[in-house]
Amino acid sequence: MTNNKKILITGGAGFIGSALIRYLIEETNYSILNFDALKYSGNLQSLSLIEDSERYKFLHGDICDSILLKKVFDDFCPDGVINLAAESHVDRSIEGPMEFVMSNVVGTVN
Repeated sequence: MTNNKKILITGGAGFIGSALIRYLIEETNYSILNFDALKYSGNLQSLSLIEDSERYKFLHGDICDSILLKKVFDDFCPDGVINLAAESHVDRSIEGPMEFVMSNVVGTVN
């Protein structure tokens, strides 16, 4: 990656995250690390147009994994973080509320 601003985006394979990453790669000089668990809403195909950019990197991981997340911060040294990793489907939250608590609360705290 180049020597410019580095942004860590969690949940970057989701609908909003992938649109943001495509914009940042196409319209800025930022280097982007996309950190995503690729759960039900993650889709790397939405990033196929920019996946070969030298300023883009994908890392499969979960924000609830505090050890891996610390390593990401230590290795990538981001200038900024945009946390888009979240469980957001209401029907799924009723069926499995703990997964929402883990991702949306514990993951954000990490």
